[in-house]
Order: sequence, then C-alpha cells, then structure tokens
Amino acid sequence: MERKGFWFVCLFMLVMAICTGCGSFLSKEKYIDFKKVEAPPDISAVDADSQALRVAISSVLLPQETIMHYRAIANFLGWQVNRPVILIQRKSYAEIALLLLNGGADIAFFSSGEYATYSGFEEIEMLAAQQRLGVPYYQGYIVVAKDSGINDVADLKGKIVAFTDPLSYSGYTFLVQMLRQKNETPETFFGRYMYTYSHDKSFRAVANKVVDAAPVTSIVYERAKQKQPELAEAVKIIAVSPPAGIGPVVAGKSVSQGQREILRKALLTMHENPDMRPALQGLSIDRFVPPQPELYEPIRRMLREKRAQL
Repeated sequence: MERKGFWFVCLFMLVMAICTGCGSFLSKEKYIDFKKVEAPPDISAVDADSQALRVAISSVLLPQETIMHYRAIANFLGWQVNRPVILIQRKSYAEIALLLLNGGADIAFFSSGEYATYSGFEEIEMLAAQQRLGVPYYQGYIVVAKDSGINDVADLKGKIVAFTDPLSYSGYTFLVQMLRQKNETPETFFGRYMYTYSHDKSFRAVANKVVDAAPVTSIVYERAKQKQPELAEAVKIIAVSPPAGIGPVVAGKSVSQGQREILRKALLTMHENPDMRPALQGLSIDRFVPPQPELYEPIRRMLREKRAQL
C-alpha cells in the first residue's frame, strides 16, 4: 500500500504540474493571437539624412591603386553632412546606376557613358564634374601594340579586342559607333572580344600583347606616360574619339535637396583643402567643377543614332 500510495502522490503532482503549465500558457496574459498582424515600421518617417551616406564607385583605374583615395573622398563628404560612410564598389557601370536608381546608394561616381545613358531619369542629379589634366573633358583612344603592324580600325578585322564596359563611352561606345558606320558590329568584325571592366586592365592587356587592341580613356594613357612610361611606349594610338565630359559625381533620390547643396559645395571646394590633395592627385583629378551637361551631348548623339538603327 505504501508503494501504491507513493505512486499515486507522484501521479497527482505530475497532473497538477501539467495543468498549471497549461493554465499559464492559456492565460490571457501569455496568449498570442496569430490573426493579428503587427504593422511594419513606417520607414518613410525615418530621416534618410541621418543614416550612413552610401557612396558607390566603379573605378576607371586599377581598384587596388585607387580604393584608398575614393575612401578618403567618401569620408570627407560624409563628414560634411555629419553622416557615417559606406563605400560600395561594383564591377560594372550598370550595377552602379541601378543601385542609385533603386535607392541602394546615395551618391555615385559615374562614367561619362553611364551618365549620358541614365541622365534622363529625374532621380539622378549631377552634383559636380571632374577636371583632369586642366580640362573637364577627355577622349577615347584605340590603342594597339607599337610593333603590331596595325595602323587603323580597318586592320582590326578578325582581331582580339578588349572592351571596358558596355556603358563606357571611351571603352566601348565610340569604337562600336565607328563599326556601325561601316555596317559592322563587334560580332561580325572582330575575331573575338571581351570585357575587362577596367580601362587600366584593357590598356595593360594591349601593352602586354594579351589582346590586339582596346579602346580606352585618354586619362589612362596620359597617366601611364607619367607613372609607367614603359607601358605607354609599348602602345600606339590608331584612332581618337570626339571629346566628351569626364564622368560626374551624381546624387540619387535618397539625398535631400539640402544635403545635395552641402555635398556640391564640398566637392567644388575640395581642392582647396590640403588634406584632400593627395586623394585627388591619386585619382588624377585636378578638381571638381560645376556641371556642364552639354559636354555629354556627343555621347547622347551616338546613343540616339544607335537606337535609331535598332
């Protein structure tokens, strides 16, 4: 009996514990009604200007040589508007443009071809343009190895060519426009072509005879003459594009008008700050200058002609 009594007491205590737990679970205080959905936070009420300033870049020059300079400029701009900074680097120009349009970046360093392509979107505003080598415009060069025996674009038939980016004016558009005037395309004219996503890489590929030719920005060629003359001496220029504006710094829809003005002033006066001169010099930028949208008209004209032929 003693054993039966012991087990009865144990069973009674277990049942009470379970009932107590169930009662606690079913109590009004702990009950969760899954039919009720909590409204998401109103992100429109968040002040975007208090968040990190997201700066997007796709470097024309070798990233490992320039990233520290872009970071210095981004940090300087963030300090001007009292915001922490996130530097976003992407491979292609299209990725940078889509980031800006979709609100994934606040400001971006555009290429000239990228700006000519997307400047029709009202969400994008040019804050400032770049001046390099004393002028706010540049040209595209088609370069080949000096001893290649290639002397003009006609000699590139069946050759291997390195393009920079499908949105690049100097690294793609102007050469394709020359082919279009001959009723040719890269597919019908070249033996093979590729994208390097870097003017520096395209230039070096020619100098090292990895490819036969490449359209590149004149900035890369002039920079090579100053810093690596042996590379510049290994190539020759067989064609030159019409001049066009150098890629600008643009703001997206996520930046308020007040902060756009602060950022614009910071860019236009940056060259006056001794601490920022090393970063500008490292990117071969003399200074930032006020926008001149008309400088991008030669690229827009080429893009219109391309669309008209499609």
